[in-house]
Amino acid sequence: MKKIIILSIILILSINGLTQKIISASNPLEEILQKDFDSTILYSYSNRGYYHNYLIIAKKDSLVYFYRYSSPLKSTLSSGYAPYNSDIQSKLISNQIRFVETKPSINEYFSWVDTKSSNKTIWKDIAKYNIWNLVDGDKIDSLDTNCETEFHLGYEIFKLLTKDKIIQLQYYDPRGMNDCKFNQTLDDIIKIEETIFKYFNSRY
Repeated sequence: MKKIIILSIILILSINGLTQKIISASNPLEEILQKDFDSTILYSYSNRGYYHNYLIIAKKDSLVYFYRYSSPLKSTLSSGYAPYNSDIQSKLISNQIRFVETKPSINEYFSWVDTKSSNKTIWKDIAKYNIWNLVDGDKIDSLDTNCETEFHLGYEIFKLLTKDKIIQLQYYDPRGMNDCKFNQTLDDIIKIEETIFKYFNSRY
């Protein structure tokens, strides 16, 4: 019986290894998070017209720390921040270019949001969807690549950091794709995103 259980565990780990993308840290911020915390969920919304903007949920022992790494501009430069060809517009564009060209790290774009006990935060709400074992978008066989979605929002990207590895989960327009054909993994991702945004937006 013990041999069967051990074999089952090995099989599950092997399957997860085939359905998830293991990567190395791509910037100083990821290296620091991997070193300083037991586990971290790094959610990137760069695909929505920004560059390397992150909402970060990092757990160390029984505490969960919330951080934001983001551009000072909360939407694209075409949103009427300043008159066309004005000095203000020029400066905003210059600031945004500097942000884009800066490697994410603990710098002026990084900020602390909150710290709470792990049993009193959204950490437990996200954990119930078993995010650490979700299948990467490229490995979901049931997705219709010819699906025409109403909005093309690009990719939703999660990086799950532990001391020994980084798992990257990437999904193309999960909301739109799920409207075409329901998929449980995409539905879980949508709910995780909603949970994260609701929490961070309430503390903006």
